[in-house]
Amino acid sequence: MSKVTDLISDEVIDYCANELCGKEIYFGQPVSKIGHELVCSGKCLIEKIGGVTVIAGREVRNQSEHEVTDPQL
Repeated sequence: MSKVTDLISDEVIDYCANELCGKEIYFGQPVSKIGHELVCSGKCLIEKIGGVTVIAGREVRNQSEHEVTDPQL
């Protein structure tokens, strides 16, 4: 019998690959996959690939609170 069919829905099969999270991932849980790694949420996916949220037309330098404004704005 397949190992997959033997799994129970609340059985932990992996952990979120985002080092800042590491939450348990359960059989049947919707997840995102990066290569062979699983992440538990869209937020963790963005963090894992190095994405940051910014305001369009402005930059955040070195993840600090200092904004660099575009002189053309």
